Amino acid sequence: MADFLFKRGTTFLVTLIVQDSTGVPVDLGRVRVAADLRDSQNALIAPLEAAVVPDQPGTYTLAFDGDTSGWPLTVLRTDVQFTGLDGSISQTQTITIAVVDRVTQ
Repeated sequence: MADFLFKRGTTFLVTLIVQDSTGVPVDLGRVRVAADLRDSQNALIAPLEAAVVPDQPGTYTLAFDGDTSGWPLTVLRTDVQFTGLDGSISQTQTITIAVVDRVTQ
């Protein structure tokens, strides 16, 4: 089962929150956020634009402003990379996204 269900051909925008081990949102004000969307063979489907949401601790978005109508009908995956000013890198768990076809065309 996938973490998210996404209808191919619609706008891709996901809002997420990163928390520490105690459930407190992590300050993302001084980190760079990056993510790619890939298939099970590791082929790049879309470079995602990752952006921290100002004034909302721990909140960031993953977006793709291009056409998603050609995305494959399968389970895609991403993780999010946080790079600190000191060069330290951390990754989220892998996030899976099931791409399904729209009913209403």
